[in-house]
Amino acid sequence: MDYDFTTGERGFGRVVFALALDKKRMTERVVIGETQETRRRFENGGGDVFYDETRPLGSLLLGFESDKDGEWNKHGMTLRESYGKAFLFDAERWKTAAPVSDFLRRKYESGEPSAMFAAVKTWEEYLNCFNLNHGADLLTDRLSTLYRPFAVYADCRPWRGESAVATDSAIRDGESSVELWYPVRKRSFEVVVTASSFLPIVACCLHKIDEWKFIFRECKICGKDFLARSRHYELCSDECRKARAAAAKREFDERAKNDGIERLDEAAYYYWYNRLRKLRKAADPERAAAFKAAFDDFRAEAVRRKAAVKRGDTKFTEFANWLAEQRDESDRLVGEQHLYF
Repeated sequence: MDYDFTTGERGFGRVVFALALDKKRMTERVVIGETQETRRRFENGGGDVFYDETRPLGSLLLGFESDKDGEWNKHGMTLRESYGKAFLFDAERWKTAAPVSDFLRRKYESGEPSAMFAAVKTWEEYLNCFNLNHGADLLTDRLSTLYRPFAVYADCRPWRGESAVATDSAIRDGESSVELWYPVRKRSFEVVVTASSFLPIVACCLHKIDEWKFIFRECKICGKDFLARSRHYELCSDECRKARAAAAKREFDERAKNDGIERLDEAAYYYWYNRLRKLRKAADPERAAAFKAAFDDFRAEAVRRKAAVKRGDTKFTEFANWLAEQRDESDRLVGEQHLYF
């Protein structure tokens, strides 16, 4: 369901953010819509809502909207200023509010439920407060309550042991209460519902996660935070598990390749060394000296070629073939009469 951020007509229903948590499946379901439509969506799958998604448990906390630059409050103040225009949605008032409408549209289209709910709720409150006494002050107070967690999340993450509530300000009215829709009919889980503040929703998530003994971990592959059943879990997804398996295979193949290179190089070394030793025992210093010089050249070239194979500049088979050729060269240098002494 889309939302029109240019309408000047007030809605009659109260827009709510509803959350249901499933311990067994480790999932969370978020539904955003007017109260009755949201209730129908949970009861029988009907209802015309703005958002309905089931995601891995902890997704709301991990992807929660953050507002380091205070953009939400700046746009909220712009809406307050537009109240100074005399007529509902006259040209001047709409000219003032139009940039806010664009901002809210982008947030709604982001797909992040905390941002989507805040966008819809902002426009709803903008329309609701216009004809009320002290409407501008009331709008500011309501939007401040709605946006407050965004600023808190800019500097902390509660799953890392940091407080989700600013320590220098008291809890305001509406920030510590939620509705509970208890299980009925096909709905087997209680639903936590808020219409004004995310703080009790965040607190409920953290409480349930702690009660169920789940734990937030940092993925060893991608570095992202994720919720796990215990500390034994190190990877966040099947993709990361596949990536680690692929990396382990590459490491194994590389180690096997390097071991093969070293074994071939060592065998070639002793092949040359044993012939040099036999030449020296045969009391043939001239031939031994010539062979030793060739042996030194062979070792230097073998070191260079081996390094090239490990870097991937040369194929393993090329190195193996070259070593076989060098065995033949060592036999030639020893001489036919010395091959079998």
